[in-house]
Amino acid sequence: MDTELFVYEMRKRGYRTSKQRADVLGISLSAYYRRANNRIECTKEDIEKVASLLGWNLAKAIFFGHEVS
Repeated sequence: MDTELFVYEMRKRGYRTSKQRADVLGISLSAYYRRANNRIECTKEDIEKVASLLGWNLAKAIFFGHEVS
């Protein structure tokens, strides 16, 4: 997960705090931190929620931009 891109895009949309971002994703704050710090993998549901908020192109960049084609 490209946390910097995710946080940047979410802040642009008014989700300024980690708590706000966790709430909109429907996860606990501790689960948010684990995902944001790449300690656990994001689920399909996480990706779908981000895509519904930011659009599929940004979701792909956030979750899959680091992969080599």
